[in-house]
Amino acid sequence: MQTIQVTERVPSPRLDRTGIGLAAGLAAAYAVLVAAALVPLPVVFLPAALLVTALEVAVGWRAPFLAWAAGRVGAGAPWRGLLYGLSVVVLLARSDSPSGWFVTAVAGVLAVVTLRAAGMALSELVHRQRRMPVVTRGLSLAPVEIPSAPHPVVGQYLPLSLGCPDVLLAAGAALGLLSGAYPLLLVGVVLAVTLVAVAAGLLGFSALAMRRVTKPRLEAAVNRALDKVAPEVALYFGGAPQTLYQLEMWVETLERLDVPALLILRDRESLRALGPTRIPVLCIEHGTVLMGQPLPQLRVAMYVAHSANNLHLLRRKGVRHVFIGHGDSDKAVTTNPFLKAYDEIWVAGPGARERFRTAGLDIDDSRVLDIGRPQLDALVTTHREVQPEQLTVVYAPTWEGYGDEPHQSSLGSCGVTLVRLLLAEPDVRVIYRPHPLAGTRDPAVVRAHREILDLLGAQEVPAPVAPAEAYAHARDDLEVARSPVLTSRAEQLAALDVWAAKQLAPYTPALPYAADAPESTPEPVHRGHVVAPGPHFSVQACFAAADVLLSDVSSLITDFLASGRPYAVTNPAGLSGAEFVGRYPSSRGGYLVDPDGHGLASLLAAGRGSADPAVDERAALREQILGPPEPPALERMRQAVTAKDRCLT
Repeated sequence: MQTIQVTERVPSPRLDRTGIGLAAGLAAAYAVLVAAALVPLPVVFLPAALLVTALEVAVGWRAPFLAWAAGRVGAGAPWRGLLYGLSVVVLLARSDSPSGWFVTAVAGVLAVVTLRAAGMALSELVHRQRRMPVVTRGLSLAPVEIPSAPHPVVGQYLPLSLGCPDVLLAAGAALGLLSGAYPLLLVGVVLAVTLVAVAAGLLGFSALAMRRVTKPRLEAAVNRALDKVAPEVALYFGGAPQTLYQLEMWVETLERLDVPALLILRDRESLRALGPTRIPVLCIEHGTVLMGQPLPQLRVAMYVAHSANNLHLLRRKGVRHVFIGHGDSDKAVTTNPFLKAYDEIWVAGPGARERFRTAGLDIDDSRVLDIGRPQLDALVTTHREVQPEQLTVVYAPTWEGYGDEPHQSSLGSCGVTLVRLLLAEPDVRVIYRPHPLAGTRDPAVVRAHREILDLLGAQEVPAPVAPAEAYAHARDDLEVARSPVLTSRAEQLAALDVWAAKQLAPYTPALPYAADAPESTPEPVHRGHVVAPGPHFSVQACFAAADVLLSDVSSLITDFLASGRPYAVTNPAGLSGAEFVGRYPSSRGGYLVDPDGHGLASLLAAGRGSADPAVDERAALREQILGPPEPPALERMRQAVTAKDRCLT
């Protein structure tokens, strides 16, 4: 028997006053609806019914978490629909309407409730039919013809589609009582039943269409497609969508390696959120399915982060399991003992070996391979001339972390202070690049982030306009699987970097001056500050625009070494200089900035070219951390991938 893991994420529990107000209004509207039926007051019942329907739509749109929570406590859409229908019946019973009216209403309510239940059952059937244990992107699954997913009206918005026709029942009953016209009630009943029947019928058609796409047939098509690709290298990602940056920083590199490759994901939402790439993508949630997946040509599996579900692929024999991480830094996570689980650890330069020894990790040097940072090959040859009239400072604080190591991020503790000091310099332009996960664990970081946005006064940059890939419009995983992929990751990044360069480029327009002073020189002004979050602004684009970098202990510091430009490392814990450098060796090539801003002047002076005593240390540190500039890192990685005599499990 094959096991299929079915996981559904809970809607975000973040609620605003509008959502809570709508939910409270919905509860009050139902109370008025029931009261108007009991009194009875048809003149009140009709507007209450209309209000209930409008608020049902609004709550489903603005407060999906509350709609989900209501279902979990037994007050879901089907129960509310039954309450709605019973209110119509009670209204007619309490109004002493003719018995024929009462029978018609009861028959209509029973028909709607029955058809609604059938519709929900068919929806669940279609959902399970279309939820395959293996989903893909970028693989040709012919000759399997995958039917389209149900339209959102009977898919994503099915509870509303099955519930809204109740208002026709209510309107027919109320208008019939007010006018004394039985046909109005009959019309309302017929229309309500017809609409619910049509929705159920569409789902029934989808269920029948899926009978020709069985799970074994689709798995066979996936295996045939993989045999044609014959992937020798797999890039593995076991995280959620919010950490996709860990994977995506390697996708372009993998495209440029020119070896048959495959991306393996373990989360369906990550599959939907993954940016364009022509590399085939395989998404398998359940561990036993992944372990049984035939990949006979696979020789190298690369892992970008430590995850418990890495174990499902690590058990595969005959494959080199390589940890490549998502950045080289002095953070404690880079010396995680879980590194011992891999056959090899590919690092940027020899500095990582020293880091492992200092941390007491018993890792054989033969299992550690220096490949450089292929993402930085272009940055190495990029030189930026400092503008004499302005200095561009990139402030890029890191994430606050899991709490296992305090003071990782400067954002919550001293970020606002540092930005204020930078803004006090008349020639400084700030590019603020927050970490993708900033504020996910520490409320102080959220407050600091918002205050910095206010200080910079930078307006939100509109997202670049680009043709959307077909899979972006897919309604479910199977539509993703049948959608063609037109753009590579390299093409997307090239276009984004051109766009980002225009957004980040400085300019110095002349200020108007008095007409009676033609000999005066216009005073230059710097461009406004920029907030440059990912993914539209890549790290490389920000580096290209930076004269200097201000960051925390993170891989940004070590990556920025490739540019040769000055940088500073924040010291949120207030450690002494000797203790800080001893704990974080990559700070040797930069300037230490304390929480009160002490040391910031040294960074700015180096950026302006007046004094840069750390320049020689940076040059030496660059080779130690990132390895030699020749051969290029991409070539070193290609040699590592194609090596035949490396150790195997």
